[in-house]
Amino acid sequence: MKWKNTVDAYGTASMLFHWLTAVGFLSAYAVVYYVIWIVDPETSIKPPLFGLSADAHRVVPLLNIHWVLGITIGVLTLPRLLWRLAGTRPDPVPGSRLEHLASEVAHGALYGLLLLMPISGYMTTYDPTDFGLFVLPACRDTRWAEMVRAGMGWSVLELEEAMWAVHSFLGKWVAWVLVALHVGAALMHHFVRHDTVLRRMLPRR
Repeated sequence: MKWKNTVDAYGTASMLFHWLTAVGFLSAYAVVYYVIWIVDPETSIKPPLFGLSADAHRVVPLLNIHWVLGITIGVLTLPRLLWRLAGTRPDPVPGSRLEHLASEVAHGALYGLLLLMPISGYMTTYDPTDFGLFVLPACRDTRWAEMVRAGMGWSVLELEEAMWAVHSFLGKWVAWVLVALHVGAALMHHFVRHDTVLRRMLPRR
């Protein structure tokens, strides 16, 4: 299998970017909703689900996993986007101009989401993010956040609340719509149109 894309299929590099991002995205969601629904005493489901009880001491350590995954996705998206823009891309499958335009818009929106969610999420962090080999400081403690606050005339909490509103809106109302459209389109191409859209992103085609 080749690392670079061809006119017929995606290469190994593009596949790695795609599937690592997908796994990281789903894992980040699983962790944060586990915290919200189970672990955090302020938001957990009552009565406890599956016998699991809330524990405030576990909130930050588990959120650290969510932060690590989110920041990693954001970092991966930059080289992935450059790879997409600079390299060969498989030829579009047969379809109308409107379908091809919709595909381009949807992919652009997904890339925007993969950048905006990590940035807005990081700007709400109130604790350092431990990557194991190094620790990323909480955004509120960085010079960058201080400059943003000074430029906007906001306090620490005002900036974090604004970024949380953006992050929460994207996560609750935008991300799943885009993901559902992306997955639905891939399945439609595979099972209804029987073309190569899904197969060319799989290691074994």
